[in-house]
Formats: sequence, structure tokens, C-alpha cells
Amino acid sequence: MQRAETKNNTGVILGVSAGHFCHDIYSSFLAPILPLLIERFSLTYAAAGFISVLLRIPSVFSPLIGSLSGRINLKYLVIASPTVTATAICLFGNAPNYAVIALLAIVAGFSSACFHVPPPVILRNLAGKKTGAAMSLFQTGGELSRTLGPLMVLSAVSAWSLSGIYRLIPVGIMVSFFLFLLLKDIPSSRAVQMHGPARGRILNTFLSRKALFVAIGGVLLCKCFSASVLGAYLPTYLTAQGAGLWAAGGALSLLQAFAIVGVCITGPLSDKISCEKMLLVLTLAAPLSMLCCVHLKGWLFGVSLCFAGMAAFSSTPVILSLVQKSRFEFPAIANGIYMTLNFLLSSVTVLAVGKLSDMAGIVFTFRCCAFLSCIGIPFALFLNGKSGLRVLP
Repeated sequence: MQRAETKNNTGVILGVSAGHFCHDIYSSFLAPILPLLIERFSLTYAAAGFISVLLRIPSVFSPLIGSLSGRINLKYLVIASPTVTATAICLFGNAPNYAVIALLAIVAGFSSACFHVPPPVILRNLAGKKTGAAMSLFQTGGELSRTLGPLMVLSAVSAWSLSGIYRLIPVGIMVSFFLFLLLKDIPSSRAVQMHGPARGRILNTFLSRKALFVAIGGVLLCKCFSASVLGAYLPTYLTAQGAGLWAAGGALSLLQAFAIVGVCITGPLSDKISCEKMLLVLTLAAPLSMLCCVHLKGWLFGVSLCFAGMAAFSSTPVILSLVQKSRFEFPAIANGIYMTLNFLLSSVTVLAVGKLSDMAGIVFTFRCCAFLSCIGIPFALFLNGKSGLRVLP
């Protein structure tokens, strides 16, 4: 696909971002209903956290999905995913046991992985020099979904009970139809024809920029111990301290609302000051915001959630832009490697946090995560000291 000016493709970029919002709103249902699942099935924190892990594990296949871009048009995966994800997530309330919930989480995870790999490549081709701004629009859709998703699912639970949220499945089907109409005339995202086994292409892509991927992995650890932990366990953390389900869900929505503000700022700003500098600022701010969340109370806790939303959740469009601005022969595979790092590290973190919460308590675990989130700082400094890692303006 030939790159085009952003002004000629704004409608498509906005439409893909809207599709991201609608798809991810279903994924955001898990955290608010997790306390209900814990109560219904008498789950430990580790078992509950493992559901989130299962939702992420299929993303380890993201590079393989990216490698398919030389053979098939990946936009059809984007089109089908909202229907599959909506169906799997909305059946959580009808699951008879934990094993069925686990199976549904895996299905939703594969669907989510198929949805998230192609759009950054498509948007890079459409946005031209304003890749950071396009990634911000795309990520805004995802963060907005996590703001409204908790309110949407809690409203559905209040109206129909947990077992009645299956009534939201038709919305996902309509989203798939919308994406079909939006993308049916978009040419294939295939830039070059790929030859040879997928494993070789994936390995060569990683080795060609291994220092970049290692540095990105370090930066992602900061996000894992702040954003991933807050996103997965904030309602559970607050209910353990005596908050009601609506108050806990409202806190999660507040956190995600300010994440939208953050991603709207960081993408365009990274186009101006460089992705590396923007990541350094965020890796310094995220641990501070996490410390504030675990030590402040009352209205100051609400302020700390706003700060955490802006600082901890805002690195995604910057990293997406950094990857797409690098000279990768197969950008879809490169994006798939990033997605694998992102979801794999966050999955392990969420599972470990759940296990530690069972042993030492969730409040103590949150305090540990606040300090562990500092781990990304040296990697961000490394990125800024290696100007050669970023090769496109």
C-alpha cells in the first residue's frame, strides 16, 4: 500500500480508531466483573489473575500473525475480531465453571491478538509523517473503551445480572459490519512478498533491531507494574479495602479517562520531541504516580488516579510510533514482536501480582509494584543514549 497524506485518510483513521474503541470495550469488561467471578466461583487472587493472563497469552503469536501479511490481507482479521471477542467475553456470565471461563478467555485473547497487529501498519501507511498523531488517535479509542467499558458492563449487570450480559453480543456483530464497509476498498496492507518460513522472518526481524526490542521490553516493565496492575486489579484492590462495586468501577473509569488525555498528548508530542525523550518522561512519571496511588487517601487518591492515568498508560502510542518509524523490512512482524513483548510481560506481571496478593495481601503487593515500576528508567535512558536506534524522522 502506498503511503498517503493524513488529510486524505482522516475518515479511515478515525473509523479504525472507533473500531478499536468498540472492540476493546468488551475486553475491558473483565476487571469490573472480576470481584463477581471471585465470589461466584470462590477464586483466589491468583486464579482470578490467571483469567487476565489467559486473555493475553495468545498474543505471543502476534509475530506469526504479522508474518501472514505477505500471504493474506490482514484487514479481514480486523473485521472479524469484534464479533468473536464480544461473543467470548459476554458469555463469561453464563459459564458453568472456571474451566469454561478459561476457554472463553483464550478465544477472546486470540481474537484480540488478530485485531491489534494489523492496524498500526495500516495507519502508518495512511498517516505518512504524522504517524505519532495517528497512533494517538488509535490508542485513544482503546483507552476510551476502558473508560466507558466498566460503566457499560456494570449497567448491564444491574439491569440483567451477570448472566444477562450476553445481550451485548449483537453490538459486536454490528461493529464487524461497520469495519467491513470501512476497509473493503482499502488495498492489501502487504508491502512486499514474503518468502521462506515465518520463523526465519520473525527471528531476522528481531535480530536486526535486538537492542531496540530489549530496550522497549525494559520500558514495558515500567508499564506492567503500573498500568497493567492498576487496570487488572484496581476494582479488586478497592473492594478489598471496603469500597462498593460501583465505586471501584468508577475509580477504574476515572483512571482510564485520564489515560485518554495522556495518549492524546504523547503521540503528537513524540512527533516533535522524539519518541525516546517522551518515553523517558513517562518512565519517570509512572512510578511516582503509582506511589501516590498506594499512599494517598480520599480526594487526593482521586487526584493520584488522574495522574496515574496520564503517566502510566500513555506510552503505547509512542512505542507504536517508534516501531513504525524504524527501518523494518516487515513492519507487521515488528509490530507483532512488540505486541508479544507487551502482552507477555503484562501477563506474567498480572499473574505474579495475583500470587503475591494471595500470600502477602493486595495492599502490600500494590506498594511493591510502585517500586518495581522504576525498572524501566535505565532502559529509557539507554534509548535516549542510542540515537541510532531510531532511524526515521
